[in-house]
Amino acid sequence: MTRMPSLLKPFLCLCLLAPMPAFAFQSDTTNILMLAISLGGFCFFNLLLTGLFYFTGQYHSRRFAKIHTLISLLPALLTFILAITYIEGAGAISLNIGVIIVSIALSILPVQLSPTANAPTDKTPLILATVALLLMVVAYYAAPLTIFALAIAHVAASSRGTLSVKLLSYATLITGYSYLGYWAYQIALHS
Repeated sequence: MTRMPSLLKPFLCLCLLAPMPAFAFQSDTTNILMLAISLGGFCFFNLLLTGLFYFTGQYHSRRFAKIHTLISLLPALLTFILAITYIEGAGAISLNIGVIIVSIALSILPVQLSPTANAPTDKTPLILATVALLLMVVAYYAAPLTIFALAIAHVAASSRGTLSVKLLSYATLITGYSYLGYWAYQIALHS
């Protein structure tokens, strides 16, 4: 057995214990925080959607779970591209890579939940339409939530529900797309 050189051992310990995310805020703090907070917020609301779809039985369909997973992976991929392109420094990249790894882990959760999901009930479209409407009301105070309300409303509209549930879903979709268009117009106007 050979012995490790005396300088190599402290160097390896330093490399393993170095707090790279602590150096993330040296030069481009705004970019790092925006990416981390945006992706973290998306992960949180995507996790809520995952719970909603699981408990309403939407993951009984493996196709639905795979599509939800693929859509959920898009923001993580976009954040990865932005992190590699615009952020300088190893600390900033390591912080964002950590958030991206957590996002990917939460994004593949629907595929893992699919085998244990129950079948949808008769109340599933009503629950989805009601949650979409409530989330749309909350979205008037936090506009990005409109995207999640629209996703739920689309699922509720495509479910086999009564006419009143479909009308509620379509009303939420019309309101949501109108509000999203107004929000995009305001961003374009003030930027």
